[in-house]
Amino acid sequence: MSIKRPSDIKIGYTRKEFGAIFQLYSQHVYKGLFKDFSFTEIKGQYFISFREEAGATPLITIEKRKLGPDRVLFVATSPAGNKGALNEIARSEKIDAFIRQLKGKIEILASAKSNKGSQSGSRSS
Repeated sequence: MSIKRPSDIKIGYTRKEFGAIFQLYSQHVYKGLFKDFSFTEIKGQYFISFREEAGATPLITIEKRKLGPDRVLFVATSPAGNKGALNEIARSEKIDAFIRQLKGKIEILASAKSNKGSQSGSRSS
């Protein structure tokens, strides 16, 4: 009998979890905030990233962490400044609560991007 080490255990997303995350992404593709979605596996951890453009630094990265046999934690991060530091923007053990938190943070991000775009387009003469 072999014992699985924590690094051997893959932590994936259920259909419901993935569907909720992808639906949130899709809503903001329609609004013009995101244009690229990636799904990456690193040492059994699966990361979902939302980007403004393909190949760009992710605006949002979602990770699912295993806390115990029946507990997980969803964590979303976003880059903070130019130094590459990550800022945690949402966290919850429940996917529905996580999606609500993340949706609010994405709305703030979208609003900031919209305001930045309107300021650069409205220069006075």
